[in-house]
Formats: sequence, C-alpha cells, structure tokens
Amino acid sequence: MNLFSARWLMTSASQFMTGGTMGANEQDAANNCHIYLICKSPAISFSKDSLTYESGKLSVTTNYRVEGEFREQEFLFEFPLLDGATHVKLSKYPHKEILTLDSAGTEVRHLPANIVAMGMGWHLKNSELRNLEVLYIGQAFGDGSRTAFERLKSHSTLQKILAQAQYESPDSEIQILTFEYAPYRIIHQMDGRAGNVISDYRDLNRFRRIRDNHLSKYEQICLIEAGLIRYFQPRYNAMYKDNFPNDKHKILEGCYNLDFSGLIVEINTEELRFSIFSETVNPRDHHICQIDLHDPEKRWGFFHCGRGDGTFFKIPGVITRSPKC
Repeated sequence: MNLFSARWLMTSASQFMTGGTMGANEQDAANNCHIYLICKSPAISFSKDSLTYESGKLSVTTNYRVEGEFREQEFLFEFPLLDGATHVKLSKYPHKEILTLDSAGTEVRHLPANIVAMGMGWHLKNSELRNLEVLYIGQAFGDGSRTAFERLKSHSTLQKILAQAQYESPDSEIQILTFEYAPYRIIHQMDGRAGNVISDYRDLNRFRRIRDNHLSKYEQICLIEAGLIRYFQPRYNAMYKDNFPNDKHKILEGCYNLDFSGLIVEINTEELRFSIFSETVNPRDHHICQIDLHDPEKRWGFFHCGRGDGTFFKIPGVITRSPKC
C-alpha cells in the first residue's frame, strides 16, 4: 500500500495565529490538507536601523541565531508602495516585519522577515534555514468538516509546543506545514523463484480482497499519520511513537484485515525547497517510510502493542499470519 503527498501549504505559527485570508488556490489546498507537521526553524528578524528605501528599492539586513551564534545577510530588492502607502519602517523589537504606512501613519501592509529571506532564496544556500525539524505530526480529518488550519486554531498540543519552544529555543520559531495526499496505490510483485508460496485460488482471492476492499479516506489518513510518526518519531508525539498501531485506533483494524504485505508512506517537500528532519532522521526533501509486514517477526510486532510493563496484547480482530504471496 503506497500513500504519497501532493499539494501543500506552509506558514509560520505567528502568521497563522493572527488570521488573514487566502487566495482561491491556497484556500482549496487548505480545504483538502488533512496531515500537518509542526516544525522548528531559526527565527529571522531584521537588524535595527538597517532599513533604507530609495527610488522604489528597499535595502535591509536580516539576521538569526543558532545556539546563540549570530548570522546576518543584507538584501536589496524592488519594493513598490501599494494601496496608498507613502513610506516604510521596521516593526517594533524584535523587528520581524517591514511595515508600509499611509500619510496618516496607518499600517497598510506588512512583510515578515522570514518571507523576505525565503523570497530571496537565502535558505537555498543555507542548510540552517533550509532544514526544518519535525516536532509533531497530526491529522485534521475528524469528520471531514474542518480543515487542518481550523483544527489547529484550538489545538492544545500546538499551544504547548509554542510555549515550550519559546522557553527552550528562544532563537527559533514554529512553522506549520500541511499536506494533501493523493489516493493510495497498490504495488504488487511476484517472485517466480519462491518455493513456499500459495499458488492456488487462495492467492487470487487474497489479491482480490485487497483490490476490491477500498480504503476510506479516513483510513488512509490514519495510516499516513501513524506511518509518518513511526518514521520521524517526533518528540511531541506520545500517541503513536514507538507503538504503532495501538488499541486507541481501532479504525485501522479494517486496514489490517486487508492482509497487505507492506506500507509505504511518502512525504515530499522538494517543491517547497525545504528539507525536513527529526532527532532520528536526517534532512531530506523526499522521505519514504517503509513498514515491512512480510517478515513474520516484524509482522508480529506491527500487530501487537506494549502495555508498558514488558507484556504485549494483540489488537482484537487483527490477523497475525504472515502473507505468503
């Protein structure tokens, strides 16, 4: 069973929490993105007194810190004043935005420092900015009536991460990535040299069960979420971490009974021009999470959950035999 990402959206937590409107294409993507990643990156600001504006061109210096070490870069770019704006200035400390104002001093537009850095491609030559650390993975499917962004607005884990990140990593900021996933694919292979396979009607019946019993969208999202959590092992995920699947997610029982031999969950950020990583996974822009269910021992571990005292239980209704084809 192969599940792979398609459209995506990315925003900083600070921009997300302040609200705003989206374009039609972005809104359509938001309505269909049901997997989200909460990530961490260096917090980018503008250097005080670095902004100058002349003849439609803006010059400004951006900066960030990594473990207290200071980095900065100067940028010069075209910056037309729109919607009645007459002048520009930096926002108050920590100077994270460029503000445009009209003649009365009313704010017209704002441009965050991280957007400037991204738009100028600073992160393309700088792995410290390009690599986003995955802190939490979740789904916002629910009953299908809320988007990922709507669910996140009241998400207690996001509030916890924001608070802890501010305390533990004051030089960092939270980024939110949401992904839409395409309908799953079934990948099948045959080994003509294998001598212990089932080659009669049972083999064909098994393939038909997998082919004809389609996974619901919710079942697909559950598999994606659990597979990615098992792969990245984010520090804030306690539900699935090291223990996928478990008895709290019986929606997956129907998936298990399809008797597929492996699960492949892919997530691609190449188009974003960012890489993602965790404490256990190196930075890449294309990650492939593979869960082998063909080996009997691995299959046993997949279908059993730890009680926390060294003993295990089998999830009710789940087959534990090893597939032979």
